[in-house]
Amino acid sequence: MTTTANLPVVVIGAGPAGLAAAAHLVERGIEPLVLEAGSSAATAVRAWSHVRLFS
Repeated sequence: MTTTANLPVVVIGAGPAGLAAAAHLVERGIEPLVLEAGSSAATAVRAWSHVRLFS
């Protein structure tokens, strides 16, 4: 039998949903590895400056 208990939890994307998922994991004592293709968190969201978010 194999176990996955020691494998890391990976969150793909550091946009709003990815950061929220990572925050929930941290609240539960799990340290996630957050991967983002852009140079910083929410890179794609910044490119959507013409779109109103969370309004």
